[in-house]
Amino acid sequence: MSIYACNLSIVPLRAESSHRSEIVSQVLFGENFEILEEGIDFTRIRLLESKYEGWIQKHQFAPVILAGVNKNVIVDIYGAKATSDSRTVNLLHGTAITGNTLNIGEEHYTIVGALRETTLADFETEFPKLIQYYVNTPYMWGGRSIFGIDCSGFSQVVYRHFGVSLLRDAYQQAESGITVDFLTEIKAGDLAFFDNEAGKITHVGVMIDSETIIHASGRVRIDKMDSQGIFNAELNRYTHNLRIVKRYF
Repeated sequence: MSIYACNLSIVPLRAESSHRSEIVSQVLFGENFEILEEGIDFTRIRLLESKYEGWIQKHQFAPVILAGVNKNVIVDIYGAKATSDSRTVNLLHGTAITGNTLNIGEEHYTIVGALRETTLADFETEFPKLIQYYVNTPYMWGGRSIFGIDCSGFSQVVYRHFGVSLLRDAYQQAESGITVDFLTEIKAGDLAFFDNEAGKITHVGVMIDSETIIHASGRVRIDKMDSQGIFNAELNRYTHNLRIVKRYF
């Protein structure tokens, strides 16, 4: 199986092979995938880590030699750069780093900047930094970065900061973890999931404490949460109906 990787900071992953098609997610620099189908301007791919599928535009990736993915090092919130003889790519928080150098296609990149060895040991000091970094980030369906992020993309990148892998969508994330039975038992970092009128999980947020949640809705925002759901003080009403709370570490 041939392996490929994104060679730009972040690019759209679309539902169909068209620029007008819905962005279902995004692909970060160096993220590995396999090709499922070749189109004229787009290529259908499957990401190796998350198994997520979609269409990526040609010329936004190149072949890569998969030498084993190091899941323990990512780009920190302060950013990094990948530099070759002919280009420089700005790397976003959460980008996985496999080593100090990386070959994608004909480019030999050197990685320089703020890198983080992921661990849960510093959760108490790092989690508040993530809150401050992402708060007021604009909501974008399919987004995975500070330039635009959706609810499950936000929970995913927060957990990646501490070395915990989550699947891409909220309903997928809700399928794992341990249920927290009582709201008073909620701890910082627990994920709260919310459903629609049909009972389908459509939203997720990260608990700051047993009564406060940070989530992406319009923007990354901090709201109060109780047994009914998320209460938006600006709108003076509940906006999301609580379904379940899960713990992953």
